[in-house]
Amino acid sequence: MTQPIQPSTSTTNACSSESTSTDKAHPTPTDKRKTQRMDKKPRVLFLCDGREGLSLIAQSVLNHKADTHYTGISGFTGKVFNEDAACGTLRRYNIDCTSTNLKPLEHYADEHVDFVVALTPSAVQSGKPFPAYGKFIPWDITSGGDVTEMAMIIKAINDQVNYFLSVYLYR
Repeated sequence: MTQPIQPSTSTTNACSSESTSTDKAHPTPTDKRKTQRMDKKPRVLFLCDGREGLSLIAQSVLNHKADTHYTGISGFTGKVFNEDAACGTLRRYNIDCTSTNLKPLEHYADEHVDFVVALTPSAVQSGKPFPAYGKFIPWDITSGGDVTEMAMIIKAINDQVNYFLSVYLYR
């Protein structure tokens, strides 16, 4: 059962637990990433090629539905990102279009994310290195063909986000 996209009335509260780990004087980069991420919400990196702005749409839908549980971020593998197409689609559904977490994939190279969600096969065919991640999830919202109508795209993304939340929200 899919849930329609509805306005969010919740606010995000950041956890403020302090880490008391003093086991290592000089942590390695991997250890440093783990220590920085221990008391934060899981991060979901949505990845697309940038032509239609799909990763920004998916990030915004996830943040709209579950911002108290996850932090959606978006990346792209192409040279340009079509932010206008993404934001135009999101405005029609009254979803906030904030591109502050939108970066080229290279920006995330030294970070750790909990999930990498590739929205289309072209997102992973660039050959660019991924950040360290806990789980890779491939989606093909194009259903094997070209999807040109944005209403179909946002419905497919909404359905996939609902499925993601039903599987991973309470793990």
